[in-house]
Amino acid sequence: MMQLYLDFDTGRGRSAPPPPGDRASACVLVQELERIAREHGRARKILIARTRGEGKELLRQVALRGHSWTGFEINTPRPLATRIAARSLVRAGRHVIDAFDEHALEERAIDEVVALARFARFRELAEKTGFRDALRNSVATLRMGGIRPPLDAPGGAGGSRFDKRALVTRVLARYETLLRPGNRTDTAGMLRTAIRILARDESEALPADTRIFLLPGLPGRGLEGRFVTELRRRGAVLLRTDPVEGLKVPRGILWDVAPPQSPGSYLHAVNRCVAEIPPAAVDRIELFTAASVYDELRGVLRRALEMGARWDEVEIVAADPWSYGSALHALAGPMGVPVNFGVGLPVERTRPGRVVSTYFRWIESGFQESLLRALIEAGDVIPPRPAHRLTGPRLARALRRLRIGWGRDRHLARIERALGDVDKLRRRRFEDEERLERRKVRERDQLSALQALVRPVLKATPPTDGRVSPSRVAAGVKSMLERVAPGTDTDETARQRLLRQLERIEVAVKRTTDFASASAIVQSYLQIRIPAPRTEGLAPWSSAPGHIYMTDLRHGGATGRRFTFVVGLDARSVLGSLHEDPLIGDEERFRLGPGELPLASERAAEARFNFAQLFARLRGTVIVSYSCWNPAESRELTPAPEMLQALRLRERDQTLTFEDLSQHLGLTESRLPRPGIDTDLDASDVWLRALATDTGRLRDGLGAISRSFPRLGKGLAIGEALVNDQPSVHTGFLGTHSPPLSYHNIADRMFSASGLETLGTCPRRFLFRYVIRAFAPDDPEFDPDRWLNAMERGSLLHAVYEETLKEAAARGIEAAADHFMDLALRLVDRMGAVALVNTPSPSAALHRWEMEELRDDVRSFVEMIREESPRWTELEWRFGMDAETRIQAGEESVLVRGVVDRVDDHGTHLRVVDYKTGGGYGYSSRSGVYNGGRRLQHFVYTAAVAALHDRPVDAMEYHFPTRRGENRIRGYDASQLRHGGHLVASLLEWMSQGWFPATDNPRDDCRYCDYKEVCGAETSDWGHTSCGVAEWTARNLETAGELSLLRRVRNWENEEPVF
Repeated sequence: MMQLYLDFDTGRGRSAPPPPGDRASACVLVQELERIAREHGRARKILIARTRGEGKELLRQVALRGHSWTGFEINTPRPLATRIAARSLVRAGRHVIDAFDEHALEERAIDEVVALARFARFRELAEKTGFRDALRNSVATLRMGGIRPPLDAPGGAGGSRFDKRALVTRVLARYETLLRPGNRTDTAGMLRTAIRILARDESEALPADTRIFLLPGLPGRGLEGRFVTELRRRGAVLLRTDPVEGLKVPRGILWDVAPPQSPGSYLHAVNRCVAEIPPAAVDRIELFTAASVYDELRGVLRRALEMGARWDEVEIVAADPWSYGSALHALAGPMGVPVNFGVGLPVERTRPGRVVSTYFRWIESGFQESLLRALIEAGDVIPPRPAHRLTGPRLARALRRLRIGWGRDRHLARIERALGDVDKLRRRRFEDEERLERRKVRERDQLSALQALVRPVLKATPPTDGRVSPSRVAAGVKSMLERVAPGTDTDETARQRLLRQLERIEVAVKRTTDFASASAIVQSYLQIRIPAPRTEGLAPWSSAPGHIYMTDLRHGGATGRRFTFVVGLDARSVLGSLHEDPLIGDEERFRLGPGELPLASERAAEARFNFAQLFARLRGTVIVSYSCWNPAESRELTPAPEMLQALRLRERDQTLTFEDLSQHLGLTESRLPRPGIDTDLDASDVWLRALATDTGRLRDGLGAISRSFPRLGKGLAIGEALVNDQPSVHTGFLGTHSPPLSYHNIADRMFSASGLETLGTCPRRFLFRYVIRAFAPDDPEFDPDRWLNAMERGSLLHAVYEETLKEAAARGIEAAADHFMDLALRLVDRMGAVALVNTPSPSAALHRWEMEELRDDVRSFVEMIREESPRWTELEWRFGMDAETRIQAGEESVLVRGVVDRVDDHGTHLRVVDYKTGGGYGYSSRSGVYNGGRRLQHFVYTAAVAALHDRPVDAMEYHFPTRRGENRIRGYDASQLRHGGHLVASLLEWMSQGWFPATDNPRDDCRYCDYKEVCGAETSDWGHTSCGVAEWTARNLETAGELSLLRRVRNWENEEPVF
């Protein structure tokens, strides 16, 4: 969304200035800087600000108002102190360490102090990252506060032995001792040196002609406060700013003010504003509330366009720049709205940041292959040259086929195994030798690329089950970053900044700890924010022409833009956290450094004052807002008191309450454009405005939407079809076609017993699986409470049962012999080891537990065999695979295939046995012979065995040879199966007519279906399964003529079949 404003000169010379009112009046601080620019011209002037960004924005205002900023030098207290102390430090041979070296020394100090007998109580916490962070923060607080407490300071109620203050002071003392070797100093030591130089009035401190100006708001506590105080003693001038009426200036802030010029100064003194500021001087103040962060930012952009603002006239000040920055980035990008983020964006919004975040989640999840595959598929990581040209989706599919699941060692092992099997690939149907060779080359290239991508990353990643250092963890992250695909300039900036952090961690932070703690330390250093491409320095970064500028409460209000939006002002946003320090509480702070260490109440007062001084220097139009709903916590949010004060200031009425605020806010901003704002952001605003009424209700616009968006129309038609009772293609009735479709050709289609049972259970599921052939993903799924799923467990037990009987017969081992049990247990152990290769176990303990369960099931099988002593003739007997097998289905025959677990010889007849490794649910006598068409395996197997063995089959039995199944047997005589062919014929009849309705029993048939998401089926926490399409079938089963065959099958055993 590009805004273009052109201003052409009508003649020679300079163009006319913009008309009055186009630019907001300047705040007091800018007026002060203008005065300095006029009085001192091009002379050198050092401007000390809280941040360089604040100084740059203020000087930008000076330049825009026609004054030169030549001679101004922007600085902050610490860099200036470094410059003053530099010569003295060099003469003394001392060097200033950075944050990484400080971290390393603090870690060493903590280890040495906690090892003392006096602090034995804290050893259990010694490896906890949170505890160590709190200790380091406490040490840094005392150092920067300029406080050196005595080592044997008396403890609190717990005694000096267990006193937290004693622990902190001892760690501080040890840290300062460790600084001495190597002649090192830290930032606090450097500030002390600069303060001493200024206090002695040394000539080398600053040139005599240097003019120093201090911006209000600089810290007045600790070493920085002392440094600024010495600057003032040496002649530095504290500039004036807009006053904050009604609030006391906090002790920790340097402050000087001019007489009030703006109503914003009276945010907390509304009654005085009425008397001292004329109504004509009041700037515009507006308020609104929104349903979400996203809706709040949409409301900001709508109002900016409604007021005719250029993008570079808009500043957004966010109480939570992380959430609001990410939301604005997601909102403005697709619209083409240019935004400059003063405090940057989370690095996770860039490609390198996503890769680093996923890398840590990959490790924490036990190296789940799906996380790595997602990076490859998205093209975020690529293999090295020359394989970098292989597309991400192709490599992701190759990785998925390996069925790695999870586990560090499985990645390379499965890749190398697949590489070794490439030459063993066989020709597919309709594939000649030339195509086979090309497929082998393609497969080998893809696997080699995956190997080149994964191997160096796994090699650099340290073991997760031992002690490692953050340095080694950083090396693993660097290896992953090397595989990041090239992206935008912002991505490259993020990559370079991450690499700089990682390189310093590698060099400095080498203390070993458990992997989780080392990983947490590295991640804490990588939580950086990313500016515009190639931007250097620290936040905040400067605004840019033609761009909206977003910043936070601490750095806002310096641009002087005409339109300022202060967003996110809920009740917790302004004051922030009011919790005390866990190690140096308020009582300890007061004892250790009265006035130097802020208490929790003082921090709250400073936060409130900072917001008030931000509001005081705003000019032009100010709009404040908040989001009234927190989706993360599922609770309503209330407005900050500052919102009420802004309303009181707007109305000049100190008596207004929060009820008045709620009434004034009116309708909550949402995706529906508000009636009072006529500007639309995008097409969705246009649509929603056309659909919305003045009261906020939506008109019935489904017809218009269906016509304009045909695909949405199809979706709406499906929803409508489930509401009415008319059969349609949406409810599974496809009908017949010319030429015929594949499902019409029943004579040449081969059916398995499970396929026919699927057709009888849910024709819609049959359509998905056997006609459309939309198979569910077969990826190993990580479940901390399960190793093998039901299908994998059943396949393993079937293989053990078969091999046990075969090998026992070959070796002449009787079922009653002890060797028979030993043989079965050896086989389950061997096949369990193979299963472990194919499907990793979440843990060794779970693997041992499930293996013991499998051994128990095998013992149950042996017991069952010993009781029966069957004379089997076939094991895992296959039919219909190599030669056609047909069984009778009514008047016609149908092709079938399958695998029979066992065929027993009973002399005059045969008996078919099928093993079931579940619990037997659904096989009770109450379900009848066919369970409403859902059970057909016994008929198909009995008919196939009888047809191919030319001997009568008297029955088929389902055996449940597991502990859970309790060795039960459920048998069906041949006489009970005499009408099975006609039942199959009924199923095939509705298939030939193209009728594929859903089941009529979602509770039992949809709960474990692979196509739940396709049909919209859901299972509640109480185990109740609902499905819209299945409920349609159940509702119309007795009345719809197209469901007559399904109704007949469901009632097959309740009504006498007539043929």
